[in-house]
Amino acid sequence: MRIFFLICLSVVLLVAKDANLTHLQKSSVDCNKIFDLRKEEIKLELLRLEEQKESLKALKEANEELLQKKERILKQKEKEIEAKLSKVQQIKEETLALYEKNKKILEDIKEAKNDKLSNAYLKMKDSKAATILDQMSEKKAATILSHLSAKKIAKIMAKMDPAHASNITKILSKDMLLDLNKSR
Repeated sequence: MRIFFLICLSVVLLVAKDANLTHLQKSSVDCNKIFDLRKEEIKLELLRLEEQKESLKALKEANEELLQKKERILKQKEKEIEAKLSKVQQIKEETLALYEKNKKILEDIKEAKNDKLSNAYLKMKDSKAATILDQMSEKKAATILSHLSAKKIAKIMAKMDPAHASNITKILSKDMLLDLNKSR
């Protein structure tokens, strides 16, 4: 009976060992399947990440290319603006030079006219000049007298209406002050 008991115990142990071994093999197979599935998921995720990386790289290159193109266009526009600005500056300088030249010509014409007018009054008798200047506005008379010598002005003003001569003197003195201030 002991032998029988030992045989039974051996069989039970063998069956239990077999069952345990089968269970271990089964769980081992299940783990391998899980690991294989997870491995596939990781591979798919890596592929997706790699695709995203490539698309980001392509997007970055496209952005850089677009930025470079815009920079080239901007530089070209800046050159065009600088050229136009230079041209405008040149035209401005030419216009200013022409303005100054015309201003000088106008001053020369006025001076020649005044010299001619002054010469006419210098050749006139003082009484005739005084009569003519009395008929003019004070400002015009002062302008004509300002081109004559002090001696001639004194002779003409002595023969003019005293009130008119006084007002012309005021205008002449203001003009002289202005001329003095301009020369300073």
